[in-house]
Amino acid sequence: MSNHTKGPWHRNVPPATKYTTIFAGRNTHVARVVTDGGLTPEEVEANCDLIAAAPELLKALEAMVDMYGGSHDKECKRKGGDEIETITLARAAIAKANGIYL
Repeated sequence: MSNHTKGPWHRNVPPATKYTTIFAGRNTHVARVVTDGGLTPEEVEANCDLIAAAPELLKALEAMVDMYGGSHDKECKRKGGDEIETITLARAAIAKANGIYL
């Protein structure tokens, strides 16, 4: 279980190159996106969207692993590569979100 700031998170109004803050709630600033690193405005917008979605993405991955990766590991292995590869990728992303680098 992660100790991150509770979601949902949301981004400020576009353009992200001007309004760079990601919020949790009304006044809790979670992150600011650096916009001077040679990124296109489209990349900055997409990065803000991705960061704002992080808590929901983590929750969805955890639910997927709980549903399909827990007691279903043996069944996934019997089915083959796609299912077990998907669960492995999800587990790696969850670990990374929790500060564990595999």
